[in-house]
Amino acid sequence: MAFNAILSETANTDLEIIVEYYYELNKKIAKRYHTDIIGRIKKLRDFPQIGRIVPECEDIFYDKYREIIYEHFRIIYKIVDEAVVVVRIIDGRRLLDIDMVE
Repeated sequence: MAFNAILSETANTDLEIIVEYYYELNKKIAKRYHTDIIGRIKKLRDFPQIGRIVPECEDIFYDKYREIIYEHFRIIYKIVDEAVVVVRIIDGRRLLDIDMVE
């Protein structure tokens, strides 16, 4: 059974910021990042458990938040009923504050 994949408003904004930033540097890279990130999110529809538990959230929320890594981006999501809800797409080089996902 395939899940729905939903981008939260915040995750959608994250993706727009990423693409806009890289578009200024290299249009091809920006397009590839957009295509590949969306592709990774689509894979979550069939394999929602594929991501690891977000280490920074493990003590407080245990398995509420999961993530998959693409390049240096962390695609953070949660499973809600029959849907995968992407809550953030952040640069993995940034320090993750739990408030960023809640």
